[in-house]
Amino acid sequence: MKYRQEAPFAVQIELVEGCQLRCPFCALNGIRGKENNFKFMTEKTLTKTLSQIVDAGWNPRIEFAMHGEPTMHPDYVGMIALARTCAPKLQLMLTSNGGGILRKPGAAENIRALFDAGLNILALDDYEGVRIVDKIVEALHADQKTLDYLEQQHNLAIYRYPDDPEGNPHKRRRLSDRVLTIIRDISTVEKGKGTHSLLNNHAGVGAPPNNRGQGKRCAKPFRELSVRWDGNIAICCNDFRGVYKCGNIVKDGLDAVWNGDAMVAARKKLYHGMRDFGPCKGCDAVSYRVGFLPDKLGKQTLPKPSKYDLQVIEKACAGSSYTKPVLRPWELPNAKSVSKKVTK
Repeated sequence: MKYRQEAPFAVQIELVEGCQLRCPFCALNGIRGKENNFKFMTEKTLTKTLSQIVDAGWNPRIEFAMHGEPTMHPDYVGMIALARTCAPKLQLMLTSNGGGILRKPGAAENIRALFDAGLNILALDDYEGVRIVDKIVEALHADQKTLDYLEQQHNLAIYRYPDDPEGNPHKRRRLSDRVLTIIRDISTVEKGKGTHSLLNNHAGVGAPPNNRGQGKRCAKPFRELSVRWDGNIAICCNDFRGVYKCGNIVKDGLDAVWNGDAMVAARKKLYHGMRDFGPCKGCDAVSYRVGFLPDKLGKQTLPKPSKYDLQVIEKACAGSSYTKPVLRPWELPNAKSVSKKVTK
């Protein structure tokens, strides 16, 4: 029987490619040369994506995040409302640095609008030196009317994570839950404390490639599907540039992408710890519970990639990436060799 991957735990949806910030650890620096250079998902792409997920009977967490700041979308509240209409029974989460929430009519009212639109979890990344989240929290508490409304109408819970483990934004919650979790800057969190405690090099674009991931399984293409602003699908969220191309969810369809040859071939490689192709070469992302692959119970196995799989992988990596690269210092022709270079 032909192998088919079960539904992912999470589907990441990119409302916006681009960000108003330039955090030094982020691979956005490898696809955007200027700030405020945005590409926006359309209502059509969002509707097509979510309707296929619902029709397939999937029950993933929907997370609005990926390669940009979702609140920079000119109608981010409207897109959340549309998502709730399309997927009334799915958990909706938005991960944000808070930049767009500060726009008019005001931070407190914008937070209220998001939860009224049907959002379950608002995860605010509190980056040191930016202080956006501080302003949002101050505005929310200053507007007691809005805070009272959220507590009474939505039973809003506010957490600081990872200081309070209950605030884990990836925790599965009831559809009636409304959570605002403030995530401490990842660069200040002790290693191993919380699910946001490990920085990775974003497939060698956020930081130089290295060998730390060699021989280790990666669970991302088994447990996550990452949909870019235009419906294109790369192997995972860490492939910022879209080097490994798996198809388009609008043009090709959900199953043709998720169980397509490109995804299957990559899973065979990563199941056996073969991080020696495309964006996976030199990527140091760490996965959890990798013994439970490819299925939730770890009862299935995958063979090593065949000759045909290798041809599929070569084709998926060939040609231009989805997003035009902006070369990082270590990628320039005259760059000095990095200390943690990838073995050929």
